This record gives sequence, C-alpha cells and structure tokens, in this order.
Amino acid sequence: MELDRTHVAIRARSFSELADLSLLVLRRYPQAITIGFFLGALPWILANGLLLGWMLGSVEELGFVDQDASQAQIRYLWLTSALVFLQTPVAGVFATTYIGEAIFQRQPPWPRVIRETLRLAPRALWTLGVVRGPLPAMLLLAFTWHRPFSWTVEILALFLLVAWGAALRAFRPFVPEILLLERCPLRKGKTQTLTLGTRSRLLHLPLGGELFGRFFLASLLLTILAGALFFSLAFCAQYLFMTYRWSLGMLLVVYPLTLWTVAGFATLFRFLSYLDTRIRLEGWEVELLLKAEARRQFGDALPPRAAPPDGRRVA
Repeated sequence: MELDRTHVAIRARSFSELADLSLLVLRRYPQAITIGFFLGALPWILANGLLLGWMLGSVEELGFVDQDASQAQIRYLWLTSALVFLQTPVAGVFATTYIGEAIFQRQPPWPRVIRETLRLAPRALWTLGVVRGPLPAMLLLAFTWHRPFSWTVEILALFLLVAWGAALRAFRPFVPEILLLERCPLRKGKTQTLTLGTRSRLLHLPLGGELFGRFFLASLLLTILAGALFFSLAFCAQYLFMTYRWSLGMLLVVYPLTLWTVAGFATLFRFLSYLDTRIRLEGWEVELLLKAEARRQFGDALPPRAAPPDGRRVA
C-alpha cells in the first residue's frame, strides 16, 4: 500500500472546505451512510420507535388540531431529536471504520469493516453509549413509558444529558476516531500504547477553542439542513395528498429518517475534521510521505491494512 496515494487529498482545510468536501465524500462513498451508518443506527432506530412511538396514539384518535394531540407531537419531536443527537456517535461506528479504510482503499470489504468494528464494540459502547449519554437517556425514558408527561425526566434530566453530550462533543469530538481507527485502549496495559484519555488530551487541547467554534457552526448548519430537508418532504407530501396536516407517517418515518440522514452527514464531517486536526497538529501528510518512502526503500515493515488504491482522489 502506498501511503502517499490517498483517495482524499491530505492537506489542511477551512470549515467551508470541510463542509464541501463532506458532500464530495458522500457522493464518492454513498455506502458510508446508506450501509455503514444505517447499519449502526438500525438498533437505535428500532429502540426509539418502541420508546416513543406510543405517544402518537392520541394523535391518530384525536386528530392533529386537538390540543392534546399537539402536545403529544411536541413531546415526541423533542424526545426524538434529543435521542438522535445523543446516539449519533455510537451509531456511526461502522461508517467511521469504513471511511477510515476508504482513504487508502476505494471499496473496503464490508465483512472486514464489520469484524474490525465489532472487535472494538465493548469499549465503544461504554465510551460512546454510556459516558456520552444515549443509554442513560433511554433508561430514563423507559421509566416514563406509557405514562403522563414528566417535566423532571423529559425536560430537566434529558436537557442536562444533552448539554453533557454537547460539551463532550464540542471539546472532545474525535473520541470515535481515536477508539476505532487509532485503537487506543481505555486503560494502560503492559505496553506503552497511549490510552484514550492521554491521546484525547494530546489531540484536542491545543485546538480547543477552534474545535468549539467548529462544533457551534456545524450544529447550526446541520440544524438548518435537517429543517430544510424535513419541510421539503412535508411540502411534497402535502402537495401530493392535498392536506395541510402531518400524517403519522411523517412523524414516525420521515422525521426520524431526516434526523438520521443529517446525523450520517455529521459523521463524515467529523471524520474529515479529525484528519484536518491531525494535519495541523502532527503534520500527518508528512508522516504519510515518510512512511511511504520508507516502505518503498526497505519493504513492508508493517503489514498493510488495505490494498493499493487506484490513484483517484477526492479534491
């Protein structure tokens, strides 16, 4: 494998360039979202449907103009948005592994991607599923299943979990990449391998302010994108079916699908930001050039993780 021939040009980029490159990568590797991300998101989609779908039973019975039905809609929309926000990092584990391999190989084999991801699943589930809030949030909502609205649980407690998850993702956004691509362990063993905490501090602290600003801008952009996508689909549905009311299908299918689609795009953007951060801090492009030249001069000192790419790159 020639490490200096990647499918994504390794160079520093601005925020707007990263957003544009995310669209190019999405077009080049649609499997990253259509297969990888939704494969990881499927268990969470089904769990969210079981946890929250019952809230819309009154909507079907009372109609969408009834006050109780409107409150049920708002409750469902808020809780769905909060859960998808918290679940995005852990749902994107397969997509992260795939796109990390795709830099060096255009079509990484899915069996290998799934196998490598599942091997690291326990540490990823703990760090991304427990520490970052999605599983505790789902556990809280399980206690309110088929029960009246609880301000303490559904507003206060869930808001605190969302704020906690947002703070971690603003100042420690690249933990999924460190876990899945750099494969740093959670605890220090007999070897001298950097642990997740040490590697995270080395990668995030020098650019903490810039990472926070990038997270804020990305959140604003993704919110606008999700709103535009959902209301475009809602307008099409209203035009086709000649009704101004949202159907159950819009709430149960289209709204979550919109959120998960934007979440998949956010996973690609986060990965490209991770590459950009490594380039700025560690000169990763120089490291790849040196390793590639050493491999050509002295042979494969390390076993290749991917087959040689075909030389085409995303700009």
